[in-house]
Amino acid sequence: PRGANVSGKSKAVYRVTVEIAPESEQAWVRWQTDEHIPAVVEQPGFLGATLWKDRERAADGWARYVIHYRSESLAAIEAYRASPAAAHLRDDHTKKYGKVTRITRGVLGEPVFIGPQD
Repeated sequence: PRGANVSGKSKAVYRVTVEIAPESEQAWVRWQTDEHIPAVVEQPGFLGATLWKDRERAADGWARYVIHYRSESLAAIEAYRASPAAAHLRDDHTKKYGKVTRITRGVLGEPVFIGPQD
């Protein structure tokens, strides 16, 4: 469910950073939140996602967003990245927004949580 805190169960994060041309930003954000991100988190092994807007723009003025797809394991992310579903979702993004976005992807693992010391 939206808003649920899943980070405690997450053992890995699939990080997607997207820079988007200003004239396409609003439509892209709407499409991401309504269609694309929900389609990714429906895939096996995902627990949820957070879409972050970077407070600083790219040097050329493009907006920057970072999506953290939380997953139950590194293996689940790797299985997703190799899947036909992932290829289809990447192709769909390229067709719709390929000319107005720059994307980098990465996988974060081995989380260590450090909280405030009382």
